[in-house]
Amino acid sequence: MEIVSIARSLLGAILLLYSANCWLNQRYWSRKHFDWRPKEHWPVVFWVNVIGGAFGGVYLLVSSYLW
Repeated sequence: MEIVSIARSLLGAILLLYSANCWLNQRYWSRKHFDWRPKEHWPVVFWVNVIGGAFGGVYLLVSSYLW
C-alpha cells in the first residue's frame, strides 16, 4: 500500500468518526464559537456535517483501495 493510499484511508476513517460523533451526540463543532453546538442552533450546518462527512469518508476509503 502506498503512502497516499494510507493517508486517504486514515482521513476517510477520521471523517466517518467525526460524522458518527456528530450524529450520536446530536451536535457539531463550530469554528466561529470554537466549541460544540447542538443541532438546533444551526440545523443546516449539522446535516451538512453529518451527510457530507459520511459521503466524503466513504469516498476516501473506497477510492484508497481502488488505486
